[in-house]
Amino acid sequence: MTQSPFSDTTIKQEPSPVPSEAQPAREGIWKRWHLGALLMHIGLAVLFTWPLVLNFLPGAGTTVPGFMREDRDQNLWNLWWTRHALLGGNNPFVTNLIWYPTPTSLYYHTLAVFNGIIATPLMFLFSLTTTYNIVVLFSFVMTGYGGFLLVYYLCRNRWAALVGSVVFAYSAYHVATMRSLLQLISLEWVPFFILFFLMAVFAKSWTSRRDFAGWLWRRALPAGFFLFLVSLVDWYYTMYSLMLVGLIALYLLLRYLVERRRTDSTVAFSRQVLEPWARIGLCIAIYAILISPILIPTIRELRSTNYMLPAPDAALSHSADLLTFFQPMRGHQLWGRFFLNRDNWPYGADRYEVYFTYTALALAGIALFATRALRPKASAVRTTPPAQSGARIKPPGKWFWAALVLLFFLLALGPVLQINGSQIQWIFSPQIPLVMPYKLIEGLPILNISRSPDRFDMPLTLCLSILAGYGVNVLLSRVWPRLTQARRGAYISVAAIGLIALELFPFPYPQLKADIPGWYAELGKEQGDFSILDLPPQDDFWHGAYRMYYQTAHGKAIFGGYISREYPHPFLESTPGYQELTYVDGSGDMFAEDRNTWLSAFAQYNTRYIVLQKSRAPHRIDPPVDVTPSRDAIHLVLGADAKPYHEDAELEVYRVPPPAVQVPFMSVGDGWEPRELGPNGSFRWLGDRATVRIDAPSAGQAYLSFRAAGIGPPRRLQIFHGDQLIFDETVSALQTYKTSGPLGIPQGVSTLTFSSPDGTISPSELGMGDDPRRLSFAILDASLEPVQK
Repeated sequence: MTQSPFSDTTIKQEPSPVPSEAQPAREGIWKRWHLGALLMHIGLAVLFTWPLVLNFLPGAGTTVPGFMREDRDQNLWNLWWTRHALLGGNNPFVTNLIWYPTPTSLYYHTLAVFNGIIATPLMFLFSLTTTYNIVVLFSFVMTGYGGFLLVYYLCRNRWAALVGSVVFAYSAYHVATMRSLLQLISLEWVPFFILFFLMAVFAKSWTSRRDFAGWLWRRALPAGFFLFLVSLVDWYYTMYSLMLVGLIALYLLLRYLVERRRTDSTVAFSRQVLEPWARIGLCIAIYAILISPILIPTIRELRSTNYMLPAPDAALSHSADLLTFFQPMRGHQLWGRFFLNRDNWPYGADRYEVYFTYTALALAGIALFATRALRPKASAVRTTPPAQSGARIKPPGKWFWAALVLLFFLLALGPVLQINGSQIQWIFSPQIPLVMPYKLIEGLPILNISRSPDRFDMPLTLCLSILAGYGVNVLLSRVWPRLTQARRGAYISVAAIGLIALELFPFPYPQLKADIPGWYAELGKEQGDFSILDLPPQDDFWHGAYRMYYQTAHGKAIFGGYISREYPHPFLESTPGYQELTYVDGSGDMFAEDRNTWLSAFAQYNTRYIVLQKSRAPHRIDPPVDVTPSRDAIHLVLGADAKPYHEDAELEVYRVPPPAVQVPFMSVGDGWEPRELGPNGSFRWLGDRATVRIDAPSAGQAYLSFRAAGIGPPRRLQIFHGDQLIFDETVSALQTYKTSGPLGIPQGVSTLTFSSPDGTISPSELGMGDDPRRLSFAILDASLEPVQK
């Protein structure tokens, strides 16, 4: 009996050649296969992550899988911070423990808060690194089990489900994420969401309130909840899941239109389209309610700033090269060394992996072309789980999933086609790159935040795993007909899984020590909340990452960090004392300050220790870095006779003394150009307007003194303290100025505003080079002179 691609009728099954005693007829068999699938994936997870399991042995130390230390350290901190925030009753998406003292948004950081949630109870029993390893194994096992349930739901065969789940759970993409990308490792909830979403959309029609209540409880709520869990891990995976939702909604409409045209009959639009769409809407509504406390501030932040938008070439840098879909992983332990051509590509350092495996491709090909059936079925009778019985509308068949494989494959190639590291040009226009579909969507709202097209390999592999399951079904009905169903399934499954393991062969996977200098553990025992300043100054994400990891041992606020989508953190370049330790050139900034002012700033921000790390990037193979400038800056700020409070092979720790008298101090506010060095000292330019912040431990009075020079013709400089005009004079050549009367400085924070009412001019307009900046005044040697009593 044949079937149109969009028919609701079932495919007529051939009589089974399998003896009746080999056919599972009881629900208990189905339950035992749940356990069997879990046990199999526990074993495969141990194999594919080997030797991770050895990290659980006594004496294994602080070892985790991966080789990207900056992301490893960041993800270890993520686990620790989420637990710290939850136990303290704080919002985990905002912290002031990094980039102190300014609150730092983590809404666009790869926090993977779900991993922190499950790590919270684990860390009462295990160390942070052991918890990290447990999360990795958990993700592989649950990804495999979720894939097993999804493929079984569609293919209706346990052997197909086993093989399909291996294609997904141990894909080259998933194995490669172990390089330290914990948020990408954790893709376990995606197959669970797709499973319950399909079960919700393609369930039987509601005939009563009881039917609706049962559907809502057993189908819609799990679907919305699992999509919520996906969002608690990664927004990329959320985007892909919602794309699948939209494509299934489109599929329902197209199926209705094709069926109506092919049969020339009236097909109920409400049942075929509107009712499933209503189910889709209810599932997404449940998700929206659950995610709204996170989604609303995330969208609000997107509308108010643009720091999360990627660099113009980011998508090209993180696109999959066509060759890598067919080329073994670079981490292949048998023949990976023969495929190092990517090291010479323009973006060869990007460690993405999208290898299909020829085993999965062969099974998908068998599913598509070795049978005409829409859903290739195994020949034996199988137990049907309760979720599927009585379904009115069939889920999508093999060509739908094949179309999605093609779609996600094209999107993973990024904005421009690249083959073997070279951009491919149009034949008739050699200067124009061959644009791919991703180019059409990368500028769309929300999607324009994405910077890694190669990650489309995740939904690609999910769809490929379903096709592989269909392929196993075809083989079960065609090969070794004299054998029982169980033997055929076992032989085919073992062969397919063995070939996939051989094609990937990542074991032993690299493991890295994650040690922390012992002094930080001692620091964690000190009572009170205070901050520490790490030197040398942070000048890339490496420094921020390992310093965040060290924070997991001491728990004190630090002035640096590393988040996934960075934005300016100007505190260290704005505040006296911290400026001198950041610039380390002895020149300071636009302020004329003394040591007592610097120590007052340290007291204001409760900085107890300055830590000089003798290796700027521990365990990284780099040329040694001279830390002498930082040591000299410490002696400038703390005094030439400052001695280390603690010293070992890795650290010099200096304790910050209290100021003799805590005095008010000024910090750089908004509107200033970067610091410049000139023959008269350090200075900053302002344009139309710029601000200075005053921090005062108590109310008092002081004169504002500064030197200023204008650019171009003489112009007026006005200064306001709050709303009060305190200075209004014409400034031309460099000279010293002072307010005529003292400022009444309130306790706490107040603001000085420097303004140029006569406008600005650029150096290029004055014939002074090609500097296009619109400038007015240069300010230097600013200070607050106390009123003498």
